Amino acid sequence: MNKFVSYILFIIMLGTSFGVAANAMPAWLQQVSEQKQQQPEAMLTLMQQHRAELDSLNREHQVQWYYLQAVLFDTLGRHHQQQQAAEQGLQILGDELAIVRVQLLYELGFAREMQTDYATALQHYQQGLALANSLENEKYILLGQINQAAILTVRNDDQGALALLKDTYQRAVNLADSEVLAEVNAELGLLYTSLGYDDEAISLLKVALAQYEQLGWPKSQITVLYNLARTYSYLQQYDLSLQTYNKMLQKSLQLHDYVNLYHAYLGLAISSINSKNGEAALSYINKAEDYLPKLQSNAHIATHHYEKALIYKKLDQISLALQHVLLAEQSLDKEGLQDDVASRLAIWHLKAQLMAAQGEYERAYRQLYDFVAEYQLMRDQENELAFEQLRLGMSHDQLQQKNRALQQDLGLKAMQLEQAGREQQHQFVWLLLLSGLTVLLLMLLIWQHYQVRQHRRAQAQQGTQEKL
Repeated sequence: MNKFVSYILFIIMLGTSFGVAANAMPAWLQQVSEQKQQQPEAMLTLMQQHRAELDSLNREHQVQWYYLQAVLFDTLGRHHQQQQAAEQGLQILGDELAIVRVQLLYELGFAREMQTDYATALQHYQQGLALANSLENEKYILLGQINQAAILTVRNDDQGALALLKDTYQRAVNLADSEVLAEVNAELGLLYTSLGYDDEAISLLKVALAQYEQLGWPKSQITVLYNLARTYSYLQQYDLSLQTYNKMLQKSLQLHDYVNLYHAYLGLAISSINSKNGEAALSYINKAEDYLPKLQSNAHIATHHYEKALIYKKLDQISLALQHVLLAEQSLDKEGLQDDVASRLAIWHLKAQLMAAQGEYERAYRQLYDFVAEYQLMRDQENELAFEQLRLGMSHDQLQQKNRALQQDLGLKAMQLEQAGREQQHQFVWLLLLSGLTVLLLMLLIWQHYQVRQHRRAQAQQGTQEKL
């Protein structure tokens, strides 16, 4: 009897072990999950090598496949493919409420954000955060709040973003999650830069950089180096900015990271022109242009031409600058980015300046009026939607900071253009007055000449009559 019971237990244990083995994640997929941030290119290659096994995986592992693909495409800047992978994962998942749904929604939201579809991105972020709250998953609640803070920042609600990130930071400390702490420090550092808390921003970014180094996330290190270099550039510490961009460049070269090579060269170009090294700036931005086709964010082409136009403007090559600002405007229309209000405003503002520099004041006025009307409309919409988290800013990362600077500079630049216009109008008015006075004087002279002739004729007639 005891032998029979032992035999039955053995059969049950054997069946259970087979079931566990069948449900266990394949070793190669587990490797991808563990090293997705450390070696994204190698892990994507590994997944492609096992592509034929996808259909044989169970439903749970198929969902994981697409989630991991989305993460890898995100890290590599391939946002169209990131979106496709996240959508496929959600389709397989169906109506199941699990933390992987939160992960996929965040990936899908970021993919749409990078394609400047901010309204849709916001919807996905909100759905993911709501589910994370219902599942009481603190880590993904905090990651969702970081997404929310980024939304508020782009909406220029810096104080709202700051309050949210401070709450996230305190909760991340309590959670003691190194990944969340690195993310929140990086986001806080970026926000403090825009608020003008320069020392705090640099300190937080350096902390985030060290944390990403400990995690072994090279792509995130590159992103922080980029934001740190931009911060130095805003502080006009161009030597430090160039040094940091060069560190970013070297890391990107080591990883064969073409997307970040583009951003590194573009950053070097901007810092070079700001430090009045125009020749180096043109060289760097032309190198950046070689990597532009590697980018999958629609806004980058418009951004590139906009930045190149700024460089040419600072070099007083106004015709070339105007050519590139027109290309930037065409790119927005071509890529279907008509709703990217901030990008369009930045381009129109620069376009008006360039037209005025060429002496085309009437065209500059018309462009400036369009700019002011659109800017006012955007501000009105922000006031109406003050309690909704809607992204209204530029999608790439370099344009968010530039727009803040643009808004701070708006009053001065508009006044300068209006002053130039008033001067032209004054010249025109004085010309009209001078012309009018000239005509009056001419009429007066003609009238006086006529009176003299009439007087002489009367005298001549009187003399003739006296002789008779």
